[in-house]
Amino acid sequence: MHRVTIEKGNLRFSAAHFISFAGKCERLHGHNYAVCATLAGELTDDRYVFDFVELKRLVKDLCDRLDHRFLLPRKSPCLTVTEADGEVEVRFKNRRYVFPRHDVLDLPLDNITAERLAEYLAGELAAALAPNPNLSHIEVGVEESPGQTAYFRLTLAGGN
Repeated sequence: MHRVTIEKGNLRFSAAHFISFAGKCERLHGHNYAVCATLAGELTDDRYVFDFVELKRLVKDLCDRLDHRFLLPRKSPCLTVTEADGEVEVRFKNRRYVFPRHDVLDLPLDNITAERLAEYLAGELAAALAPNPNLSHIEVGVEESPGQTAYFRLTLAGGN
């Protein structure tokens, strides 16, 4: 089994969020996230796991979709979300936030933690890489601040 990893450079995004946990909600804040990705699998006929340049492009495209947005966990049981007149209103108990619709990115997550972002990005990357049967695993790391990185490892159809 071989692996390739990409990290650093322009594999970054800045985004706002808050986390709800234990009946509480953090203050609205943001991070300058960094993303890394590892692909594992057998070598292709061309003797590589996957082209570094193409992998960087795929991950950079994912980062660009998240960049400079408020990340909204659409599956959160703690939030009430309504939309009207080009705005998104998010409520948590007595807190109320109103964002312009174009600044909000709805994500199919229950919370916007680094762990859940890593899982989301791994799933999106897996969908983009589906035509590559040599790949067996994807691992994505999301660093929310230096020294604090969450990882998610996904086994692909060709993996064990």
